[in-house]
Amino acid sequence: MAAMDTETKVLDVRFRSQCRKTELCAFFERGWCSKAERCEFAHGAAQLSSVPDLKKTSLCKKWMQFQCRRSSEQCSFAHGAHELRATQAYIQ
Repeated sequence: MAAMDTETKVLDVRFRSQCRKTELCAFFERGWCSKAERCEFAHGAAQLSSVPDLKKTSLCKKWMQFQCRRSSEQCSFAHGAHELRATQAYIQ
């Protein structure tokens, strides 16, 4: 597999950071998490973040192939560039 270019790595980190601490760490609950502050998961309810709304943040692959059977309103993905929106992580 080819190495990711710098821009792709930055976008990947930005995307993944949106979901950080949105679920409890199963290892922490059992006393086994060795990642401490580096853990992507919440160590207790106080650390939980809300799940971001990712609807319409990427184009519908099926729509691009003329195969999506859902209407634009029913589909979680954008049916055209005019429907695309950015989350707070990308607006910053």
